[in-house]
Amino acid sequence: TSDQRDALSDVRLLMSAGAPVPAALLAAVAEVLPNASLHTPYGMTEVLPVTDVSFDEITEAGAGEGVCVGRPLPGVEVAVEPLAYPHSDTSLVVAPGVMGEICVRAAHVKDRYDSLWATEHTASRHPGWHATGDVGHLDDEGRLWVEGRAAHVVSAADALVTPVAIEQRLESLDAVAAAAVVGVGPPGAQVVVAVVVPEGSPDAPVRSRAGRRGAMGLDVAPHDLTEDVRAAAGTALAAVLRSDRLPLDIRHASKVDRIEVARQATRTLAGRGGS
Repeated sequence: TSDQRDALSDVRLLMSAGAPVPAALLAAVAEVLPNASLHTPYGMTEVLPVTDVSFDEITEAGAGEGVCVGRPLPGVEVAVEPLAYPHSDTSLVVAPGVMGEICVRAAHVKDRYDSLWATEHTASRHPGWHATGDVGHLDDEGRLWVEGRAAHVVSAADALVTPVAIEQRLESLDAVAAAAVVGVGPPGAQVVVAVVVPEGSPDAPVRSRAGRRGAMGLDVAPHDLTEDVRAAAGTALAAVLRSDRLPLDIRHASKVDRIEVARQATRTLAGRGGS
């Protein structure tokens, strides 16, 4: 109603955190909140916030390899531990364009994990820094781009492949409502597989509720859709599968559970079904 729109026009600031927010969704929100500054800060329980970025800055940055989450806030340092394949350089770098695990140093970083000794050892392997478990890179303007979780990086025979940028390219297709990119096979010899939810799938929402891990109903995507997905991916795909939904991780109910997607894709490609 006009009264509701008038009330929403008084909103001056909107912040969203917890999961990447697609630029198209931010654009839709901007139409409802015409006078609000839209921000999507990046951080985690262990250190929040790390960076901040506005919708205008995201638009200015344009398309890239991952999600642009902006520049580090005052007092925060961000560096990357390269994931060079097959050997990893354990030093931290701030050079632009280097993909690796994102590490953060700031006064508000957590002190330690309680009783999680292995987690503490891994996350604090660089004294004074917190290794986030996210992978990404810094660009020439000092902006951080998140490319996915370290646990979701596909380790192919000749390269490491991060999922987020590929998924974004696939979801830009009119025929694709949602996409997940996963690795199938043993580490070091994995192949890249795309699982797409076609636009207009009957089981909305296309991302299922947290904890729902039933069969995704995977099958091979139709030829025309497969060709479009392969052309948009920007990397070689071993297979394109179709599903009516993507499972979400149980904690956030907003992030695709790529480990579960990979498990079911593996079963499907092996002829054992997705359940």
